[in-house]
This record gives sequence, structure tokens and C-alpha cells, in this order.
Amino acid sequence: MVGLRVTARTLLVLGSLAAQSVWGHSHPQASVPSLTAHLTDEPMVVDGILDEPFWSRCEVATGLIDTRTQQPARDQSLIRVAYTREFLYLSVECLDSDVSKIRATEQREDRVFQGDDWVEVHIDPPHNHRGKYAFFTNPLGTRADANEGPSGQFNYGWSADWDCAARISADRWTLEMRIPLKVLNYFRSDHETWGFNITRMQRHTDVTSFWSFSPTEMYKPRHFGHLTGLNLRDTKFDRNWQVTPYVSVRQDLGGDADTVFSTGLDVGARLTASITAALTINPDYGQIEADDDTIELRDTERFLPERRPFFREGDELIRPPHRVYYSRRFPDIDAALKTTGLGRGYSFLFQNLQSDVSHNGEFHGNSSILRVMQDIHERSYLGYYVANSELEEGFARLGSLDGYFFLTDTWRVRFQGAVADEELEPSDGSPLKDSTDYLGSASVIYSRYPWDVQVNYTAITERFDPLLGYIPRRNIFGPSASAYYNLRSGDAWYKELTARYLPAWFLDEEGETSLHDHDVGVGTILRNDLGLRAGYLNEYHRPYHNDRLSGGLDFFASNYFKAINLTWAGGTFQDTDYNEVSLAKRFKFWERLPIKEELFLRFEDQPEGGSELVWLNRVVFDLFITRNMWVKSSIQIRGDDLHNYSIIYGWEFHKNAWFYLVYNDVEDGSPDAGRSLFSKITYTF
Repeated sequence: MVGLRVTARTLLVLGSLAAQSVWGHSHPQASVPSLTAHLTDEPMVVDGILDEPFWSRCEVATGLIDTRTQQPARDQSLIRVAYTREFLYLSVECLDSDVSKIRATEQREDRVFQGDDWVEVHIDPPHNHRGKYAFFTNPLGTRADANEGPSGQFNYGWSADWDCAARISADRWTLEMRIPLKVLNYFRSDHETWGFNITRMQRHTDVTSFWSFSPTEMYKPRHFGHLTGLNLRDTKFDRNWQVTPYVSVRQDLGGDADTVFSTGLDVGARLTASITAALTINPDYGQIEADDDTIELRDTERFLPERRPFFREGDELIRPPHRVYYSRRFPDIDAALKTTGLGRGYSFLFQNLQSDVSHNGEFHGNSSILRVMQDIHERSYLGYYVANSELEEGFARLGSLDGYFFLTDTWRVRFQGAVADEELEPSDGSPLKDSTDYLGSASVIYSRYPWDVQVNYTAITERFDPLLGYIPRRNIFGPSASAYYNLRSGDAWYKELTARYLPAWFLDEEGETSLHDHDVGVGTILRNDLGLRAGYLNEYHRPYHNDRLSGGLDFFASNYFKAINLTWAGGTFQDTDYNEVSLAKRFKFWERLPIKEELFLRFEDQPEGGSELVWLNRVVFDLFITRNMWVKSSIQIRGDDLHNYSIIYGWEFHKNAWFYLVYNDVEDGSPDAGRSLFSKITYTF
């Protein structure tokens, strides 16, 4: 462990020194596009028509770059930005040589625009090159939004209230956005410069273009252009109070037919223009869609994405290389408080929960989590994480330090060290855990288009399994690596070539090999839109030798709703020979009703003799009835008489007032399985 501490300290010093010699795109010699925002006091009618007088006084930016050819896109876009004391105004005119082929079908908000033309507006208000807000729309003016933190992971759960409209005309489609400043974390001062970018997807030409383009990590804030001329000292500060009480009733339809009534409260507000706070009391998330079922062959716990609204604000900050925090450990919350935001040179999140905790036992008590991200020069950062749980069954504490440092534009280093101290005696009678355990990792990264290569060393002690974390493998010491190749082309025989190689070789604390993997894959999308995939996995996970050979075909690969994805795989997993096939198809017979069908079949030859067919069929549809009414359903059936049926109806029957009705029929072998009917009413003041 002394060696791990020395390694982390050495990387920190080297990274800090090297970062001083690497200038980012704010340096006068850096070359990124810049656009000056126009200050106005005029109102805007959000209708997709640029008839307000201030638009004619705005600077116009253009010159978007095609990501395949790395040359100016054939069909260009015209960008304008204005602002008032309360709003940011944006307009984009998307020129199109054949408007009859513009694709626009999605009408429900906050869904990914699969199959549509779209524009994404990227905004980095603190201009720290580490995070962003993303605002999307399609030619129908449908809204979607997200944010991103230093980890680079998109947080689609983030949502804000803003206005958008779009119009299709003879040679273009045009959008207008009006974004309240109160939904952004920003600094109220003059002469501000924000990171800014525009991305456009043109489906019928299969062209993605960027205003500020870098072939390496093209979506990252460190490659954004500049939005200048922002004098924000006198902007109107709005605490943006949101108070949402709810009442719900759950009726179990089988067995004792219990009826459970519940009520709770969610509160959100701004403490400053750059800091938000949230409080939840007895939240009930019965209207959240079910997790996807799976029959995949795996020997670790499955990671599940977070869907609950309370955890989504600031979620992008708590994603170090190894997940020492996993919000799904909190299955049932009594009350919770959160504050998150940014200052000059740092961002942070603090939350405190009185809650059940589920991980290797059931616990109850109070947990506090603090995450701070310190900016180091223009692009590097240090991350600090502390968690403390005081529970009826004992305590759990953890501290973690992680960092990401740029040595040059191409070379980086990343590291993480963590210590967990736990003394727990689960209420289910499991043995007492009383130990201090460690994690350490370091990576050297080379990232330059079309290559992304990473070499790692990881050390995790046998009992490092923090109460609030997700660490799928422990008692591992050794190297691993990943190499990805992704080459795009605008006029060659292929659209895209990809390849990967992921080796790993871990020893245990006794010096014996516990894991030795080799994962190889190649793929291409041909000019005729046929995708070809192949892969081979050879792994030793003591005591098993596993292998897997796979291949796939993707017809109409670039057209989401027309595509057909076929995959075959065969091999051995834990002494069981198998062959499996899968089919994935998306449909949109009606613009308001996207449907996704996935069928998995696996034929197994058991080591003790005999064979078995294991299968899963998943059908998901999302019916958009009106702007304020929708139905989402998930039908998941498995071959072993297990199933998960979920139908969710949502209706905004009055502005900011929602009614939900949910039917669930779950048979998964757990004690909570059964049929239930859930209804909920919320109103936001």
C-alpha cells in the first residue's frame, strides 16, 4: 500500500507541473471560433420566425465542420445569440439543399431524437472546460435537455423549464430558444466569457457537424468555442422556488390485497445564481419506469442507471474512475437534503439522507456525502469524496481522492485512491464486517484521433466493498489496458471503421492469478449503410475458463427506426456451452408511437448433461397522446415463467399538476413480486 501512495503522489506532482506547461484554448495563441452575444431589452416571441428587430443586430456565426470529412459541411447553419437580464436567446438557421427530406417526428419532450434531424446547443457558463448544459430540439421544436460533468458522462436526468419553437421553410429549418438564466449555474459579473458550441445532425445526408470542432473528443467542453460580451452583473436573480407535494395510493392486487397511502414533498430553490438546494420528504417514485430485464451471462453484480429525480441534479459530479458512490444503494428514503453548485475554481455536491441502505444486508440510518471537484489550470482537476453513514447497525466511512491531469493535449494521467472503514452487523444476521480496506488505481492515457489508448494499474483489497459504492471486483492487483480505434470517412468505401482490444491480468493478495482476459473486436459501417461486427473474448475468472465468439449484422445502420440489428454469439461460460442469437428492431408506424422490440435466445448445453433454452422478449413503447398526456409501457417476458409488465399513464391535467396511474405485474422470484396498481397526484407551486 505504501507503493500505491507513492504512485499517487508522484502522478499528482508530475501532472500539476506538466499542466502548467499546457495551455488550453483560452490562450491567445489558441484557435477556436468566437461569437459575441448581443445585449437587448426587447422581448422575444418564441415561434421559430426571426422577425424580432434585435436578431438583425446580432453577429452571425457559421462554418460548421462535417465530422466525417473534417471540412465545412455542405449545408451550413447560421447562429445568433442575444440576452436580457432574465433570458438567453438563441437562434439557428439550418440551411438544407432538400427540405423535403428533413426528418422530424418526435413530439414528446425529453426523449432522444432518434431518427430525426436535430440541433444541440452546448453551454459552459463557468467556462471551466469540464462541464456543460445541453439543449436539444428538432424541426418540430420539441425540447430535450441534459448536462455533463468532469467525468464526461451525460446526465439525461437533468431537466429545466425553457421555451423553444421551430419552423420549416423553403430552404431551411429555423429554431428559436429562450432559456431562463435562472436554470443555469453562472457567475453574476460583467465581461464573462462562456464556453459555447453548436452541433447539428442532418439525417438524410448522415452528416453531423460542429461549430467548434475537434476530431478528438468532439463533444467535450475543452474543445468549445467562446460566447463573449456577457455583462451579467445586473441580471435578475430568481430563487426559482419549486414546491411539489404529492399524494399516492398503492393497491396490491394479489395475496392480502394491501392498500398503502402515502404523501410527501419535494422542494427546490436557488441559494445563489450558481448554487441550488433541494429537499425531499418521503419521496415515492412509483411512476418511474421499470429497469430493463436481462439474461446476460455475468459473474458480477449488475449496474443500474439512476432514474429518480432527487439524485439527478449534480449526479454528473460523483463519477470517479471507480464508483465509490452508487445512489441505487438508497432504496427507500425518509428525508434527504442536497445542495450543489460551483464557485471560482471548483464545483461541489453535498447531500444528507435519512434512509434505508441496501448492500450485502439491510441497514437504516443517516448518510452524508460530500464531493468537491477542484479545477487545476484550464482542463485538469482533483476530486475529493467523503462519505459517512451512521446506522442502527454500525457505521461506514470512506474517503477518496481522484485526479485527471493533462501532460500535453494528447497525453494524460488519471488516478484514484480510497480508504473505507466499516463496522457493520446487518439486521438479517449476516456476519459482522469490521475492517479497513483500500483501493488504488493509476492510468496513462493517449487520446488522439483516431486512437484512444489507456494503460492502467489497479489494486483493490479483498474486502473493499464500501457500503455506498459499486465495486464489482475485489482482491485484484495488476495491469489492464484498452485500445480503441475509430476512423470516420466522408467518401471512402466505408463510413466508419472501429477496433478494440481490452486485456487484463489480475493477481490476488496471495500472488495467484485470479483474472486474465483478452477482448478483441472489429466493426465497420459500409457506404451502403450495412454494419458488420465481430468479436472474440477469452477470459479466465478463477476457477473458470470462458470464451465467446460473436458476430453481427446491422442493416440500415445509420437509420435508427429502419435499422435491423442481428447478433450471434457462442462459447462457454462457467462450463456451460451455449449459442445465442438476438434481434433488435425499432418501429414508428405512427409518429406518436415509437416501439422497440428486442428478442434474446440462448441455447445451453449443461455440464451435467441436458440442454435448456433461455429467452427474453422485451417490447417497449412510448405513446405520445397530446403535449400533456402519454403512456409508456414495458413488456418483458422470460422463458422461465418470469416476467415484468409495466404500464405508466401520465397526464398534466392542469399547468404543473400531474396525475400518474401505474400498473405493474412482476414475477421475478423476489418477495416483493406481484401485481399492483399505483396512482399519484403532484402539483408544483
